[in-house]
Amino acid sequence: MSSKIEAMILSPDCQYYHPYFYSHPWALRCELGRGDTSEAYYAAARQRAEAIYSILFPHGADAMIFNYWVYDWSDSGEAQAGEYADPEEHVAYRVEKEACSLRFLLSSMMKYRHVSVKKLKTCLEPDDPDFDDVRRDRIVCYADGAGFDDKGLLWAQIESENNSEVSLVSFENECILSVYDDRGCDVVFADPEHMRAFYPLLRPYFLEYDLKEMARRYAEAGGS
Repeated sequence: MSSKIEAMILSPDCQYYHPYFYSHPWALRCELGRGDTSEAYYAAARQRAEAIYSILFPHGADAMIFNYWVYDWSDSGEAQAGEYADPEEHVAYRVEKEACSLRFLLSSMMKYRHVSVKKLKTCLEPDDPDFDDVRRDRIVCYADGAGFDDKGLLWAQIESENNSEVSLVSFENECILSVYDDRGCDVVFADPEHMRAFYPLLRPYFLEYDLKEMARRYAEAGGS
């Protein structure tokens, strides 16, 4: 395996989930949504996401990764209906959310060669009541020359339509593009060399709030 980023996403030691920028040393953060109206804001989010994608993936993504969250519902306990204004509406919402995740998982695994990295650490702490009931698997799907619906995946992330937190991966440029919602995206690099190379190309899209930290990382990577 020649790609560092591929080795990273296949490793159970890589705990890849939000916030990506603060969890990885060679990461950059870009702003997406801008504008005074909702229409302008989402149009800018799409345009900027596609521009960033074009910089990082000139030949298309090599892989996509996403989390599949499994929750054990078979708990012992008291009736919970009284906790909700409309229990049936709550049940329908949870079932639909689970169904969407399962549909995306099965559809992806039927279409693409894939690897499942199982039983990863979750974002829950041991004192959380749900700690023992939640499991996270990372699914790595390979394009193998056929490609993905890359724009569709980006738009789904922008509009928060995908529960699986999809990210696109380039083995060529050793990076992961993770759009977290309409506000922005993180680009995680496997090494300082690639971060340094793409820093000036992505700079027009940087999130102003994190400029100081990104400049520090760039300097540490040998940039000037």
